[in-house]
Amino acid sequence: MAGDFNAWSRQRINALFGFANNIRLQEVRFPSDFRRRAFGRPLDFIFYRDLSVTNATVMETQASDHNPLLVEFLADHSAANKAL
Repeated sequence: MAGDFNAWSRQRINALFGFANNIRLQEVRFPSDFRRRAFGRPLDFIFYRDLSVTNATVMETQASDHNPLLVEFLADHSAANKAL
């Protein structure tokens, strides 16, 4: 699940992370975090489940009011086998 969630307030952050937790999603962490922020909080997020993050980058650009988020995943075959 990914996008601009406009989670600039504590209430919105709690709603977003509460929903993500309820459906067992993890947040992608960015080592160099240049995501667009409002009131000190990031607006853009990527959440995932049953994958491994191999690379997570925020690409700096002047082409948009948000910086693109690039994430590379590796399929977690052990999680897929559990679902069968």
